[in-house]
Amino acid sequence: MVESNVITRLDGLRKRSIKFSDLPIDKNLHSLMYNIDLLTLAYHNLKSNPGNMTPGITSETLDGISFEGVKELSDRLKNESFQFSPGRRFEIPKTSGGMRPLTIASPLDKIVQEAMKLILEAIYEPLFLNCSHGFRPNRSCHTALRSISQSFMCATWVIEGDISKCFDSFDHNILMSLIESKILDRRFTRLI
Repeated sequence: MVESNVITRLDGLRKRSIKFSDLPIDKNLHSLMYNIDLLTLAYHNLKSNPGNMTPGITSETLDGISFEGVKELSDRLKNESFQFSPGRRFEIPKTSGGMRPLTIASPLDKIVQEAMKLILEAIYEPLFLNCSHGFRPNRSCHTALRSISQSFMCATWVIEGDISKCFDSFDHNILMSLIESKILDRRFTRLI
């Protein structure tokens, strides 16, 4: 498989994160970001989800992206001319009542976001506590419930909570300073 080299590089990042968890990542992540194999892997991760075929602000969909389009994306990432496009935003009904905003990114933006996610997961996933289950690969509310039932056998009740508009209130400057204290490659962090 062509992507095996990029998977090896991501695994190397993961292993480095485990071995030197207190040290910043001083590797050139920017070159990994524009790696054709990483972008192809990101595309393949996305294409199996029918929701990712929804068009953004243009009519272009993920299945309309060719290898030449990925190569052009790689070149734009390499020379730092890539810019995220505005997303298509609309409101969808919540099961509990009310509406919630949903933004649909362009297909190229989705590929870049997935590639960034793969890199960030390789770095940060090994650092999370085992008791953390939210928004993690191979983790869900079901793994959290299983963990609770195994760890707290005497518990009768478990209360689940949701902080309203939690993600809307995060200070992006604080988040970026935390990311930049761990990741030293400013070409990569500027893209974030």
